Amino acid sequence: MDNPIVHKIIAYAAFDGSPEGVAKTVQDYVLNPKLYFYGWIENDSILGICGYEIHGDKVEIHLIAVDENARVRGVGSSMITALQEEYSKDIEAETDDDAVEFYRKCGFTTHEFIHEKRGKRHTCVLKVS
Repeated sequence: MDNPIVHKIIAYAAFDGSPEGVAKTVQDYVLNPKLYFYGWIENDSILGICGYEIHGDKVEIHLIAVDENARVRGVGSSMITALQEEYSKDIEAETDDDAVEFYRKCGFTTHEFIHEKRGKRHTCVLKVS
């Protein structure tokens, strides 16, 4: 997780993409045993990252991002599929307008709401089939 490429990709998805915010996100995943993190690697290159938490009946994605040079190649949707195959649970995420279409393309249903501090947000849910 201390790889500079991982930090760069985390910055795309973290609420605070500053170096300090990314460092805090990395620390959270290292120190909290309830949080899981994996990288999508092809040809020895890290192309995407996914941070999530397992609850009794669902997987909650906290962050998911793909390197800017690997976008529109199916890496993000492949990470979603990997979570489905690994856990066979509903998958949920909260996102902003910038990423809601990604979730919709992956089959998630979405619900718009107003977050007290972050403004317009979307709850995204992918049910186990």
